[in-house]
Amino acid sequence: MEKRRTLFDYLGQVFMLFGWIIFILNIFCRIFGESARGYSTMFVLGNEGLSVDIMLQFFFVEVSIVIIRYLFFTDAIIKALSITKRTIGMIISTMSIITTFIITFHWFPIDQWQPWALFFLCFIISFFFSVLIITWKERIENKKMEEALKKLKESKGRIK
Repeated sequence: MEKRRTLFDYLGQVFMLFGWIIFILNIFCRIFGESARGYSTMFVLGNEGLSVDIMLQFFFVEVSIVIIRYLFFTDAIIKALSITKRTIGMIISTMSIITTFIITFHWFPIDQWQPWALFFLCFIISFFFSVLIITWKERIENKKMEEALKKLKESKGRIK
């Protein structure tokens, strides 16, 4: 039985994603900030950190991703699609939103292939690690459920 989610569950997801992305971007600022200062609006402060504008932009990206995840992975809107098609739809939608933000807010020069290649590489790596973490979490939860079911069957066997 799936737990009924509340607005606070979704806000928690937004802030968790936002926290991770800001953490990673701040590491990038420390490593590449000075050399990328004039190259990207993300690194306008060099290695001093992220601007408020960039943090707000990423916050809205994360809100959009959580909304898309809700649309694709609950039965509220899309009921007939397989998990594979839902995942593909989520990836395409997420890439579209991020691409829109890249172009709109000039996160990097859009007429150069290198930043796009790095963006897609980072996206693929992030997706791969997300799948690994989700799979790992699911295995742990399944193992706990199997153990609980085994204990329940053992306790019912002793009662008879």
